[in-house]
Amino acid sequence: MEIVVLLGTALLLGVLHSLEPDHLAAVSAFVVRRPARREALGYGLRWAAGHGGVILLAGSALVLLRINVDAAVGHWLERLVGVSLVLLGGWVLLTARTLHAHFHRHEDGTAHVHLHAHPEEVLAAGRHQPHHHRHAVTAIGALHGLAGTAPAVALIPLVGLDSLAVSTAYLLVFGVGTAVAMGLYAMFAGVVAGHAAVRSERLGRALARVAGLGTVVGGVVWLLG
Repeated sequence: MEIVVLLGTALLLGVLHSLEPDHLAAVSAFVVRRPARREALGYGLRWAAGHGGVILLAGSALVLLRINVDAAVGHWLERLVGVSLVLLGGWVLLTARTLHAHFHRHEDGTAHVHLHAHPEEVLAAGRHQPHHHRHAVTAIGALHGLAGTAPAVALIPLVGLDSLAVSTAYLLVFGVGTAVAMGLYAMFAGVVAGHAAVRSERLGRALARVAGLGTVVGGVVWLLG
């Protein structure tokens, strides 16, 4: 019964942790540029994979090797998160003007609209060359896993646990909760951005600028905090 409660707690904490503002801002910055549901879901899951993978490795190391992490390390990691958010938000703001919609129709008559952001030179050449930035979103997820509240939230229940198997199970379930919540959020954000793009490219670009500005503000808050 105790293990069920522990794992249930891990799942709930993973869900709640994924919805922290800096996490949502980072994923939103990617989703607004390519909001199709499948791609938005992919961004959410890749962020969660980076985040959960680092938490699993760090947590296992702490339990197995009984390592104590210096507070100064956490401080600099938090600053690094702030810098990454400012850069990410700035990138979204600078490229928001390149957002444009692709319209196409399938053989069965179903019409689709996809919103993409391409480099200026690609648009000028009239070529369609999507940029997914898969590795970037995973790297940012990993950075979030190292910094901020993630280690504390994930590892508090590990205090006093001698079983590496139980500790690993806790971290895995925590990661599952994070992935489920972030995946659902990313799809929701994709639907909102996609509907905006269908109405007008101008509205889609405005939404991207809002997401970029919010990400920059979030990064500044992290740096000042």
